[in-house]
Parts: sequence; C-alpha cells; structure tokens
Amino acid sequence: MNRTLEQEIERIRQTCIMCGNCERVCPSFKHGGIDPMEVMAGGEEDLDQCIMCGNCSRACRRSDPFTVIRDLIYIEKGMSVSETFLKTGFVRPPAEDRCVEPEWDGNDAYVMLGCVVNSMAPFIEYAASKAMDAIGVRASRLPGEVCCLHPVQFMAMPEIEKRAIRKRSCEGADGRDIVTLCAGCSEELEKVDDRVFHIIGYLHSHLDSLPSFDEPVKVGMEPGCSAEHLRKQMKSVLERMNCVVVNSSIGCCGKNAPVNRDLMAEREKECEGAEMIVVGCPMCFVKYDSQPEGLPTVHIAELVAMAAGYPESTGFHRIPLKK
Repeated sequence: MNRTLEQEIERIRQTCIMCGNCERVCPSFKHGGIDPMEVMAGGEEDLDQCIMCGNCSRACRRSDPFTVIRDLIYIEKGMSVSETFLKTGFVRPPAEDRCVEPEWDGNDAYVMLGCVVNSMAPFIEYAASKAMDAIGVRASRLPGEVCCLHPVQFMAMPEIEKRAIRKRSCEGADGRDIVTLCAGCSEELEKVDDRVFHIIGYLHSHLDSLPSFDEPVKVGMEPGCSAEHLRKQMKSVLERMNCVVVNSSIGCCGKNAPVNRDLMAEREKECEGAEMIVVGCPMCFVKYDSQPEGLPTVHIAELVAMAAGYPESTGFHRIPLKK
C-alpha cells in the first residue's frame, strides 16, 4: 500500500458533504456504473467503471472525488511509472510512421500533440500544422515534448516533481503560446504556464482568420469531457466555418469503461443527420473512428485543415468521410 496516497484519500474524503453533485454529472453512474459519492463515503465500488472524465471534481466545489478514484485505482492495480514513459517520455509508444508529414514553418506558437495523437493518430499532427497556418500562425511542434503527467500511473509522483517536468516542457516554447490538441494536456500545463491553450480556445481567439467551407456542412459537435467547458467557443468556431451543428446536447464517449456502448449509442443518436462528428479530444476521435457503422469523425484541427483545402489526414481514418 502507498501510505502517502492512503492519507490523501482520507483527507479528501473528509471534505465531502455528500451533496450528490458528482452523481448528477457522472456519465458512468447514469448507466449503472461507478457511484462517485459512494466512493467518497468509503464504500466498495467497481473502479473499472470510471471513465476518467473528471466531471465529478469539476462539479464539486468542496472536495475532489476524481483524485480519490484515481488514487484508489493506482493502489488497487499496483501501478507505477511505466517503462514506456521512462524510455520515450510518453505513456504510449510513439508511432513509427507519421502517415503524412507535418509542415511546420515557424515559432510564433508551439503545438503539443499529447500521447494519444503521438501514438494512435499521428496524422492529426499534419492537420494541426495546416490548421495553424490557415489562421495565420507560423507554428512548430513543441520541442522536447513529453507526457503532461495526467494519466493515473503518475498519481504517486510528488507534485513538486510533476510541476518541474511540466515547467521544463513549457520552457521549450520560449515564452510563446502553447496550443494543445488534448484538453487533458492543457488542463495540466495551465498549472505552470499561463500561455497554454486548448486548440478550441485558440481557434476561437482567431475567429476572423478561420477558413470557411463553400457550402454548409452539417456536423455533430462533441468537444469531449475535458473540453466541455469550451462548448460555446467550439460552436462559434464551427459556425464561423459554415458548419451547421445538428445536436443540442453533448456527452462522453465512454473511453474504455464497460458503459462505453451505452454512451456511444447516446452520442451517435444525438448526432443523427450529421455528415460527420467533430471532436476536440484525440481519445474521443480514436473511439468514434473505431465504431462499427459509426459516423465519420474528425478532430477539430482536421476540420480547419479541410476547410483550408488540406484533407489529407482524413485518408488515414478507419471510417472514411462521405463524398
């Protein structure tokens, strides 16, 4: 047992007032999965049912159920920092083939890919390079990029050590803007640098420079749990690009939790009538793009690249775009 984490769990649990806000926003609980309030009460729960969306703690003003759940998972599974991270700086092995080479051309800003894009969807890097160019920002990939340390395997790493690693990552930008393709990355790096932006927010700050489709495009909008707070900005970006958002509700893809099928069915239903689903989360992209008979899906960086005339990254999707 990790005594430090056990003490943290007990300390956080004592701040919970059992208001139930965490239950109301938990996608897993809605479908019979994990009960975050029961976890805070010290009850037995199937921790594998947690989706790792973090909504419970975002809705809580007094406590931090997400940290308790992640600490418990770390202890239950006997986790430690992986060999992959120690060797590569990422929690997933980087892809050997980029599929299509990015075309970076400057240092006005730097883009952080994140572990998922770097490993499972490397072609999105090309789209990101074209998206930044399309809004008039000469950018490059963040030098010396490593994992943001959001995954559970880093729960026992001292916070002072995590801050030092994140600060070193940000120093690669030499004081310029850092744009992340994953909201989990921006959430972590924002703790040490105030020039970190998720790509949705960054595109929103460049609305007047966005490219636009010649004809209206019907899209489903799914920012992802960690980027849900950017839903208004994302809708403004999409509408500026001549996209028509068909869904009035958004939600979680379910990631790898057992409730994944129910949640994906919800997302597909709310996006009925769309030509494609646009996501702000790389893991959401991976999940949507692997659904049997699912709707075509693009990361928002790919959508901007497409509108600018560079759709090449979409040729590497499992589900092809409709012509």
